[in-house]
Amino acid sequence: MSDGKYKITLKQLEIFQAIVLAGSFTRATALTNLAQPTLSQQLANLEKELKTQLIKRGKKSSIEITPAGDFWLTRAAEILNLVEAALTTHQAIYVDQGVTISFGTTPSLQGRFDELISAAAVNIPDIKTLNIHSYLNSKQVAEALLSHRVNLGIASREALDEQKSSLNVVKLYDDKIVWAVPRAIPISDVVETIRRGKCVGGHTGLERYVTLGQTVPWHKRTTDWYRSRLPFAQPFFGAATHLSAVQIAASGFATCHTPMTLIPNLPNNILRRLTFYDIGELAREVCMAYPKHLMSIKSFVNYSREVQRIIDSEFTDTTDFISLDAELAAAGRTATETEKDR
Repeated sequence: MSDGKYKITLKQLEIFQAIVLAGSFTRATALTNLAQPTLSQQLANLEKELKTQLIKRGKKSSIEITPAGDFWLTRAAEILNLVEAALTTHQAIYVDQGVTISFGTTPSLQGRFDELISAAAVNIPDIKTLNIHSYLNSKQVAEALLSHRVNLGIASREALDEQKSSLNVVKLYDDKIVWAVPRAIPISDVVETIRRGKCVGGHTGLERYVTLGQTVPWHKRTTDWYRSRLPFAQPFFGAATHLSAVQIAASGFATCHTPMTLIPNLPNNILRRLTFYDIGELAREVCMAYPKHLMSIKSFVNYSREVQRIIDSEFTDTTDFISLDAELAAAGRTATETEKDR
């Protein structure tokens, strides 16, 4: 500090915010595209200027934010959002005379929405360009929105609500968890297997299932469902994405849970090898989100409304799912009637 004024740069605030969002210096390198020594030096310069520690380094590269760090995390978001709003408005009015949309979502939602958001972009004259990005999970979509790598995202509410102080979040629809089973396994054998709690028909595909681990927020519900419905089944396969899990199930070696939204985008050679069961579970609320400062840009607001309108009018469940509860109820009634006949 000199001449009684603090010399804090926007770059320092961006790096500090990225480190906190990522949870470690190592993971922050992917958010900033900067080497770890550079991140450490920039943070050290910021802490030196403020004469206080913002982050404590923990074991195994973890970090702990201090009270002063918590204060400056909020201020950093406010300052960076204000600057981003001014730059976006300036670019749209004085430079491009139009808005550039950078859209991000997850692989399970990608194919379903790429076409819809493209249609929306064509319908709004002030949209200059549209860029599409894919992220591994909803948390990464939220991080991309906060770090201004994208300005429109579609992801699960759980991840987006964590940043609702900076993001405008709009619900689109409820996504179901669907059970994908190799089509070679007859529905009657599937139902009887669940009724009896043991594999009927010798189908090895019912003895294994695919797990995505902690990458999905409903991992515990999947585990609990298999334990209660198919207690003999083992989490034999691990997959990085829902698409990979469904591909394994289509091979006939296992079953898996997947969000309903993924299914209409699957190629026919996968669809024809699977039967999908509605198990009565909600996977997530799918929401659209964008930084709040963009609400001042009329063309962007018009675009976001057009996206919502198209999704409302065109998002329909085009795949026929078999209701597992209905099949179980029917099988129970048949068994009861058989017992009475005896």
